[in-house]
Amino acid sequence: MKFPLRLYCFLFLIFPISILALPVDLTKNWNVKKGWSESELPLGPGWIPLETLPLVSIKSQLVFPDGKLQQVTMVKPFLLSEIDFKETEADIFSFHIPCISNVYKVYVNGELVDKGGALENGHIVRNGFKRNILIRLSRNLLQIGKNEIRVLLASESGEELNYCNVFNDFNSSIDRYTVLKKVEEEYATFMLLFLYFFVGIYHGLFYWKRRNETYNLYFALFAVFLSAYLYFRSQAIYRWDVDSFITTKLEYFIVFLTPTWLLLFVDTFFRKRISIITKGYFVFSLTLAILQFFVNRASSIVFLRVWQGSVLAFSVVLFYITARAVMKNNKDAKRLLVGILFLMFTAIWDILGASGLIPIQNLNLSRFGFLFFVLGIAVVLANRFLRVHKQVEELNANLERKVVERTNELQETLTRVQELKVQQDGDYFLTSLLLDPLNDSKKSHSEMIGIQSYTKQKKEFEFKGKTKEIGGDLIICDDIILNGKKYFVFINGDAMGKSIQGAGGALVLGVVFLSFIKRTQLLLESQSKSPERWIKECFYELQTIFESFDGSMLVSVVLGLVEEETGVLYYLNAEHPWTVLYRDGIASFIEDELELRKIGTKGMAGHVRVRVFVLEQGDVLFIGSDGRDDLILETGSDGSRVMNEDETKFLQVVNDSNGELEQIVYNLQSIGSFSDDLTLLRLEWMGSAKRMNSNSLNSLGSDHFLYSELQSVLESGNAEEAYQTIERMLANDNIEDDIRINLLREKSRISLLLKRFDSAVASLESIFPYFVTDNEILLQLSYAYRKSKNLSKAIEIGERLRAREPKHIRNLINLIECYRLQKNEDRAKKILSRLGSIAPENPQYLKLKESFS
Repeated sequence: MKFPLRLYCFLFLIFPISILALPVDLTKNWNVKKGWSESELPLGPGWIPLETLPLVSIKSQLVFPDGKLQQVTMVKPFLLSEIDFKETEADIFSFHIPCISNVYKVYVNGELVDKGGALENGHIVRNGFKRNILIRLSRNLLQIGKNEIRVLLASESGEELNYCNVFNDFNSSIDRYTVLKKVEEEYATFMLLFLYFFVGIYHGLFYWKRRNETYNLYFALFAVFLSAYLYFRSQAIYRWDVDSFITTKLEYFIVFLTPTWLLLFVDTFFRKRISIITKGYFVFSLTLAILQFFVNRASSIVFLRVWQGSVLAFSVVLFYITARAVMKNNKDAKRLLVGILFLMFTAIWDILGASGLIPIQNLNLSRFGFLFFVLGIAVVLANRFLRVHKQVEELNANLERKVVERTNELQETLTRVQELKVQQDGDYFLTSLLLDPLNDSKKSHSEMIGIQSYTKQKKEFEFKGKTKEIGGDLIICDDIILNGKKYFVFINGDAMGKSIQGAGGALVLGVVFLSFIKRTQLLLESQSKSPERWIKECFYELQTIFESFDGSMLVSVVLGLVEEETGVLYYLNAEHPWTVLYRDGIASFIEDELELRKIGTKGMAGHVRVRVFVLEQGDVLFIGSDGRDDLILETGSDGSRVMNEDETKFLQVVNDSNGELEQIVYNLQSIGSFSDDLTLLRLEWMGSAKRMNSNSLNSLGSDHFLYSELQSVLESGNAEEAYQTIERMLANDNIEDDIRINLLREKSRISLLLKRFDSAVASLESIFPYFVTDNEILLQLSYAYRKSKNLSKAIEIGERLRAREPKHIRNLINLIECYRLQKNEDRAKKILSRLGSIAPENPQYLKLKESFS
């Protein structure tokens, strides 16, 4: 026994190797050399002693050229005794490497026992870094006495080149397999892994049922991501048999985002919102997690170091949010604080140990820290459950009393609602009583015009057994006298709003309009106005009243006059549905453009145009509100409605109904249901009037006794002779009426040429009733009155034409001259300004403008 002992002592003096029995400690006394050498003895220059692992502790002594592959050879001699071999007779030797990076080959006594990764042409083509490598060693490979371990390592420039001394409390050593197999036993890890996973799924289901509690979603993501992280840190990940760098990228993606979910959870749980700092950290972490997929391993390590530094700042923010909640006496925050602090401590310990910034070991404590955190959450949820349970017990104990109290409260509320409903219906009833006398189409007693109307308000109500309607649609018809002629006056209005609001607008419209009619019927001064002026002044009075509502009450209207004797219609349309003419069995619109906005719209001064339309015997007009077009064609099961958008459908209904009002209403209801108030006014002119043809003179045959004489005089160009000839022809009582009227028209033209303005006035006044739509006659008549010094009559006729055609340039020039001669310069300048906006380059405008300056 003495000889072997002396031999061991002699060998120990030569080689610094362990002589202790199993396990053999492999963390100390290594020799390292740059480059790969499979057989060179660790003696001589170039070999660097490594007293204690890890390999990175002598990194400063291993300098490699930039961009070149880093390769080292590590050699460690060790002794095995006969006793060691006897202990492993029923077992096997095993060699444990805690972690190694990157490509490696392991030799024992010159024989290759394990390798990882691959090199090709001086570069790594497959990464091989691993954790907890357990290599089984054959007894035939080892020998009693001296043995040697040789590890060849390689990594790309900038990558980690390392052989760790410990990982998860397991040192690098050689021992029996039954002892070292604990390295591969990860029961605790997988128990925690599945626990965290199911906790995450549990909270995910909470979020699925309660979408407003977003903190459950973030906590679920945190738990599931941490469960995935533990799996990637386990030995099971190597069963994938893929490049270890690929699994590392997936691991980094998960670990970079895991703290972010925790921060989002705490932020939404305590503060009910996501702060700008939390959003910024999320964007930062997500950016790192995505970018690291596209970089090499060296850059990936840099990203990891950056993230590890950011986690320290994240911990400060996490602690601050929790501490603030505790300061606000949040009970849940106090209970969570302990778990969060322990989790932060374990996470920071692991990060610092992994980063190498502080000489401490990465003991993988985070898995246990999260366990404490989950327990903290469990306590919070348990207390919350107890609070809810206590509230339920209190509710059950007082349920009957609370039901009675609640029933009484509901009964009181219902009674109050019923009282308010009665009051509301009473208000509706009183309002309808005010509207009923106004909404009347039977005030007119016209013998020439057939009147029919239909009114259907959308809002129906019952008050004291009486069923009534209320809404914003209105029809008023009446008779007035203007300049000795009888006119039928009508208005169809649609006030903005439903029920009481619309009824209020209709009430104001009806009162103001009827007031204007009554003034006309009572005051002779009001009866001396032209129909155009009457309509224009009525419109401005309505506009002034409704403008005072400052846009909160608008009304669309069709306002018009029909001269009963001649059937001439004067009207304006303020954003009301277009008027329909039913003539010879065909319905058509008599408007083709929108000229006026609704009454009450600001900024409409000076833009009113009165239209003139000549009715023929049997013509029927239909004026109606937009309820005729707003039909509900169908209603879907989800309550959605398909509305009619074709405004010409009403024309088709009028045609199909042969112009009969009752049939029109019936056909509209067969198409769809009404969605709005509806009013329809049917006017039929039953009179007859002589219509003159302006080409009557041209229709004379060449053998007519007037033709040759009149034609020769007109062609001679002698105005005086032509005037005398026409005078002589007019003296003949046997001339047909249409020829006489056209002779008078020709006479008025020649009178203007001869400056016989009184004669021109007389001729034009006599023929105007037959050419009521001819604006040129009005212009000539106003001009003749001005030249005959009858300025008031000239202005009256000129304003009448202006009401019909506000942009008639020659008429505006004529009016300016009339007002200037009347010494009414303010009015003249106002019209001059209007002319300038229409024709700023007109020579006569420029001349007039200069005369006023």
